[in-house]
Amino acid sequence: MLLLAIAAFSQPKPKQKDMPPTQKEMADMMKEMQAQLDGMSAEDKKMMDSMGIKMPSMKDLPKFSDKQMAEALENEALIVPKRDAARIAAIPKAVTNVKMGAYIAAVQNQLTPIFKPAVVSTGNEVYNYIRSTSKNSGEAANMAMGFWLTGKPELALYLLGKICATDAGNTDNLSNYSAMLSMLGAQHLAIPILNNLNQRFPKNSTLLNNLGQAWFGLGEIGKAEKYLDSTIRICAYHPQANLTKSLIEESKGNKQQAIEAVKRSIKKAYSMEKENRIEKLGDKLKSGDISWNKPMPQDPLGLEKFKWPAYPMNVAESELLEPEWDVFRQTCQAEIDELDIRLKSLENTVEQTNAARTKQLIQAGQQGLMSDPLPRFAYKAIAKLHPLVDDKDGHIAFSYQKKWDAISSATTQAAGFEEILSEQLRVLDEKYKNKFGEGKENPFDAACADDTKAKNNYLNSSNVLLRDAFNDLLHFMRNKINNEVYYYQYTMWPENFELAKVQAKRNWLSLIKSQTPKFKDKSSWCQNKTEVQPKNFKLPNFDDINCQYKSSLNLGCVKMETNCASTTTTYGCVNISFTERELGQNYTGGTLKFSDKTGVSEDFGPLTVEAYIGGDYTIELDANNHVKDFQGKVTAAVEAGIGVTKGPVKAGASVKEALEIELDKTGISDVTIVSAAKIEAGIAAPKSPGDKKIDEQINKGVDYVNKGIGKLNTSVEMGVECRTSLMSGSVTVNGTGAYSGVKLTGW
Repeated sequence: MLLLAIAAFSQPKPKQKDMPPTQKEMADMMKEMQAQLDGMSAEDKKMMDSMGIKMPSMKDLPKFSDKQMAEALENEALIVPKRDAARIAAIPKAVTNVKMGAYIAAVQNQLTPIFKPAVVSTGNEVYNYIRSTSKNSGEAANMAMGFWLTGKPELALYLLGKICATDAGNTDNLSNYSAMLSMLGAQHLAIPILNNLNQRFPKNSTLLNNLGQAWFGLGEIGKAEKYLDSTIRICAYHPQANLTKSLIEESKGNKQQAIEAVKRSIKKAYSMEKENRIEKLGDKLKSGDISWNKPMPQDPLGLEKFKWPAYPMNVAESELLEPEWDVFRQTCQAEIDELDIRLKSLENTVEQTNAARTKQLIQAGQQGLMSDPLPRFAYKAIAKLHPLVDDKDGHIAFSYQKKWDAISSATTQAAGFEEILSEQLRVLDEKYKNKFGEGKENPFDAACADDTKAKNNYLNSSNVLLRDAFNDLLHFMRNKINNEVYYYQYTMWPENFELAKVQAKRNWLSLIKSQTPKFKDKSSWCQNKTEVQPKNFKLPNFDDINCQYKSSLNLGCVKMETNCASTTTTYGCVNISFTERELGQNYTGGTLKFSDKTGVSEDFGPLTVEAYIGGDYTIELDANNHVKDFQGKVTAAVEAGIGVTKGPVKAGASVKEALEIELDKTGISDVTIVSAAKIEAGIAAPKSPGDKKIDEQINKGVDYVNKGIGKLNTSVEMGVECRTSLMSGSVTVNGTGAYSGVKLTGW
């Protein structure tokens, strides 16, 4: 509120924009704001009270000295942190593998008194639970990481510190613990751990980034930049390294380089913070700047399945098709009537849920909690998919109007053809009116042929124009509706999306029903006129749009289900309840990576995304050529952009599925499935490499066995184990916070 007040104060007075307000000026502003609050009508106050909004009071705001306000304004203008010589000098000496457990325990002892009592009491309860239920320290740490993911970093730090203190051999956990320390303002305590890991696992993008972020937080910009540059060379689109690199470039006055860096950051992991930064630097985020790995279905609602009767091109077709068109329109209307009933129900549901969501949003804001006004990933979808529905230049409205104008033109021309036909039929009436009757020639066939020819010309001329104009409109509208539905799938809450789908279906049925083909019956001169019975007509069912982009994460105490428009988080640690959302004064952002993998090894290392697998397999068959035993040795490596590195992935491991979650200070901003492929090892019997006659016979038998195995579609899915990795992000530039002053001496 102080910064908002400063901004409000400086806007109308450009000459004083660099000067902070004095205490008297602040007091005057607070008095004016209080007067505005006191002047609210009783009705407005009652409405706010009904929504759970408590009336604020300026009297409850803390008092700030002139010095504090000057420091606040100065910190707001900083782009990178000042060099913190005191904390740099306080960095503990190098920590060996043997002493790592003691070092973590010493850090925990210093941090515990600073934690809120609720964090410590809840943390102890959670720690006892996960220690009794988890199989190993890796699984226990995943449970702790779940609390970081859901906006409780202090609790996560406390838990992970206790886990690392008892098992300092798990380097995944050490890496994550150091990242948490760094993002909560204790970079000087994180650096000894990171240096130890970096020596053991060189050229690891996660460690290099985390070291760069730690030195950045201490204001050692030159050293930070070296680590961040190394990270970017390994992983060109690293989301956090590039974001911090952008700040460094801006501080040097390199605006274009700053823009390019933040665009590399947003490429794979979107956040509104990054988009706002691009605009702050004077550029605009474009759709192509964001990766989108959620393919759009060709026809999500199944609109192409809908068929309607043909347009008649002659009188014979007209007599057959007119009843079909009548039934088609009736069927469409019946379906529209059913959709209207559903629309009313959905509109009531949406009204109720929107009201509840608005109330929750306001109450959360009053409590200092974050609540999403839109679905969590809507902002990324809006940024990426807006060209599908964006009509700011009017091209969609123009095309829509142009196609309706074509229908109007076709209708006008058809009316002109109708006038021509009327005149032709009048001439025929004159021609034949005295030729029918008793004792006259009665030329039924000739009169019928002339009448039919005139009407055929009319039907062909009119319906070709109308058919083509309507087909053009319907093709345009099919694409428009599909684009809108696909867009709404990611930008609307589920209830609103259900309503939008029903509205889209109704609009489509109304459109196809609105077609106006022309019909003409045979003349009474035609003797072979027959009664046509209409055929039954059944509309196809609309396809339901099911979200094709889903991810699930189970971290023991925290389970998260993500789909196109929403994320559901479930807590499950016995009777534990923890409602405070503590993001930490210095926390800006980070990236969590979760990966299912297989393999056993004594060596661990911070996980990176770029992994691939290969394997050698041995199969034993029984007397009936059934697979008796399967053994596989799986190898893995990490592609690091410019080559292959060692260490980041557990030796002998392979990635099954990786989930990358980008966090900023508002919470989760993006979720990306990095690799959704299932790890399966197809079974095949090995052939003999020899060239003797007996080897040829053996290989024939092996071919037979493999053919049989292939029919069984036999495969082995390897067991999976979840790993979690935390890439730290930049911190606030003022370098202050609850943990920044913690010092370790003689640990």
